[in-house]
Amino acid sequence: MSKDLLRFKAIKLRELAKRIDLIEKKNSNLENAQNVYFPTFSDSIGLFQIFRLFKFKINYFNFYIKIMKNTFSGIFFSCSRIYKNKKKFNYDNIIFTWANFKNFNQNGSLDDRYFNINSRQTQSTLWIVIYLDAKVPKIFDKNILIYKNEKKKIQILKFINFIVKKVWSFKNFGLFFHNISNFSFFGNNFLNDIKDYLKPEIKKIFFPFEYQPFQNRLIYYLKMTNNNAKVIGYIHAPPLSFPSNYIHRRVSPDEIIVNGEDQAICFKKFLNWPNKKIRVKPSTRFLKNKKISMSNNIYFPMTIRNEKDIYDSFTYIINSSNYCLNGIKIKKHPISAKEKKIIKFEKKLKKLLSSEKKKKIKNNKNLSIFIGSTGAIIEALERGTKVLQICEFPLLDVYSNELWKNIIVNRIAKNIFTYKLKKKGRLIRLGDLQKRKTLYGYKI
Repeated sequence: MSKDLLRFKAIKLRELAKRIDLIEKKNSNLENAQNVYFPTFSDSIGLFQIFRLFKFKINYFNFYIKIMKNTFSGIFFSCSRIYKNKKKFNYDNIIFTWANFKNFNQNGSLDDRYFNINSRQTQSTLWIVIYLDAKVPKIFDKNILIYKNEKKKIQILKFINFIVKKVWSFKNFGLFFHNISNFSFFGNNFLNDIKDYLKPEIKKIFFPFEYQPFQNRLIYYLKMTNNNAKVIGYIHAPPLSFPSNYIHRRVSPDEIIVNGEDQAICFKKFLNWPNKKIRVKPSTRFLKNKKISMSNNIYFPMTIRNEKDIYDSFTYIINSSNYCLNGIKIKKHPISAKEKKIIKFEKKLKKLLSSEKKKKIKNNKNLSIFIGSTGAIIEALERGTKVLQICEFPLLDVYSNELWKNIIVNRIAKNIFTYKLKKKGRLIRLGDLQKRKTLYGYKI
């Protein structure tokens, strides 16, 4: 891919940043602007607008159907429940996080996967856990609050009331679809449900930060109510090929933690973050661990949008004399692993892989193949795995060394790319597992 095309991504990031800034300049838009969200990894109005920005060919009918599905899936966030320990607990700080049943220990403590810290190491911190499983732990410590969406119990009137209010207060067409999204509905409910725990005396609030609407709305609420808590956002995800969801906004954390010097450069130069808000620290999520291997796998994305191009790319790789995929395993994204579309494509791909003929070259045991846009590519490179990326939309999915200075990009076929790092540790500085009395230097 030419240098001009790689620079094109940087130009588009700046264009998107200007659009967000224009929306936020009007104070009347500011509260609703907290629902604006531009992920490249899930179907949403934000992704639709990115596609238009890149001038991709869009099947408008299919995309509007997806947006409507996104909106009406919000109904599954209409009923929530808070589980908390009856023992009284005084706290100075709050950590917001996500967790599954497996993250809880039998003694009632939580092993957090983002900060790699046990909840019992935090003496003065309340953990507000957005819970992702059906089964809730019977025992959990007094400094843990579990927030669970009861997806089997829906409140239709609550959802309809939310949509009607958004339609009635409609002022800005560019904001409208963001404001009726499932992200927006969840953010609205979540803030209303946990407001009482945002006490004025709170000193610090930590997030694994993604600029999700629920996080934005919470920060906006704190700022508007003159709460003096310092908000620290940890950029836990590996660098993305097009990090549009991290563009700096008027309402943002007081400080962000990034895990590599190249991340700091990108956030300052292309995502408009002030230098004073950025700190570079080793990752607490991705650790130096020789037992972790990302080799010999095919990694599925959250959503597959272009089956034909993906299938054709695998056909090219199998027919190539440079690669042998015998014994390679398929790893589906946990969020979409049970979807019929994903399972159907997995079966189709396995049949193709089984057709590979014997080759003189040895099996590429240190090779992994990643489909679509995913930050896991960078983690794999930092761990020494050889990487192939099959792009659904190359202009959007492929990494650019204009944004990420330490990456070397090579195109080997129409939608297939390979990468190398100039120097390890610049994109993700892998951390060490250790017992902590502080989090990024802050007492917790």
